[in-house]
Amino acid sequence: MKQKGLTLRDIEARSDGKITDGYVADILRGAANNPSVEKIKALGRGLGVDPHAIFEIICGPQKQNAASILREETPEVGPFLELMLEVAEQPDLVRIVEAAVLLLPEERPVVLKSLEAFNTRKRKPHVHKSVSHRR
Repeated sequence: MKQKGLTLRDIEARSDGKITDGYVADILRGAANNPSVEKIKALGRGLGVDPHAIFEIICGPQKQNAASILREETPEVGPFLELMLEVAEQPDLVRIVEAAVLLLPEERPVVLKSLEAFNTRKRKPHVHKSVSHRR
């Protein structure tokens, strides 16, 4: 606010009256509990900043994403999640997985043997950094 040379009334005016100068003062003093999403957006508009940045200031920086939380709570799924992230980044692998899901249970061993045969050829093997052979 000071860096931009704005007063509390400037912020109220720039927010089109969606947040009052008094409420902005309450936020700055820490007296406003649980500002609504609309108030955070209005404050962002009034300050000329992204409301997500304000939300992060209010809540503190996000330290973990959902995948890292799952990995901590259930470490055995960590390698699987990392593999799925790798699959999700490559359209051809997504199509392979989609096709594999549609296989009948008795067809899966045949397809798996074929894939394993491709992977045993004399070429540089691709080993996922956190996933070893699965069966």
